[in-house]
Amino acid sequence: PPPHDSPLTGKRVLIADDELNIRKTIGDVLAQHRCLCTLCKDGYEAVHLLDQQGFDLVITDIKMPHRNGYEIFAAARRRHDSVPVILMTGFGYDPNHSIVRARREGLAAVLFKPFKVEQLLGEIRTAIRSAAKRA
Repeated sequence: PPPHDSPLTGKRVLIADDELNIRKTIGDVLAQHRCLCTLCKDGYEAVHLLDQQGFDLVITDIKMPHRNGYEIFAAARRRHDSVPVILMTGFGYDPNHSIVRARREGLAAVLFKPFKVEQLLGEIRTAIRSAAKRA
């Protein structure tokens, strides 16, 4: 198990993906690192939660029902402009150019599915460290 002083301990993470297995797996991995995870099944739910409470990190799929990943990214940044956001995609092609637009506006990282757990954790650690330096 990870140490109690892990940089992830106590971090509030919003995980949005319309695929149950993806959001549950990410949530389970982060819970092992003592993160406080909130899982969302669609973009509407994610944006609603972002309007209601603060998070230390947002991980969202790009292609989802009711709001896309860029809209979730924008909602997170409106709430707190330094919250890191990681976009995930299972597609190599980004027809709405969500990745390009979000990168220009401070996107922390992009993960291409399928990804390895260590890759996920590495991107999360980097995003959290970078956000802490800006704060």
